[in-house]
Amino acid sequence: MEHSTIAILVMLNNWFHDFAVAMLFCSLILLKLIYLRTQEQPDAIWIPFARNLAKSFNRVTHACWAALILGGIIRTVAYEDFEYYEAAGSGQVAALTLKHILLVSLVIWGTIYQIRLRKFLKECEV
Repeated sequence: MEHSTIAILVMLNNWFHDFAVAMLFCSLILLKLIYLRTQEQPDAIWIPFARNLAKSFNRVTHACWAALILGGIIRTVAYEDFEYYEAAGSGQVAALTLKHILLVSLVIWGTIYQIRLRKFLKECEV
């Protein structure tokens, strides 16, 4: 493939990777809100609805994780050739490190609520 074709494919991969991050965050925030609602009023009407919502958003998070892992591999391999800017130098590496620390922290925060919700809904089945 030509260099310009690969560059376009890398750009599309980066867009889908960023989109998967956004979808993961949205799904985790919604799972947290569902968890909080189940803690406030765990009534018989809400729990089945919450279970169905959680099931759907868990599927989305799994798809996002797959896209993040696959897209991240491609992004890492292509970074030096297609994203590294000499003008920014090593400062961009520090910025990327900070960005990833922040993003990983937010994902861990959301995943904790996802796990708590899963455990709570499992307990409600009994």
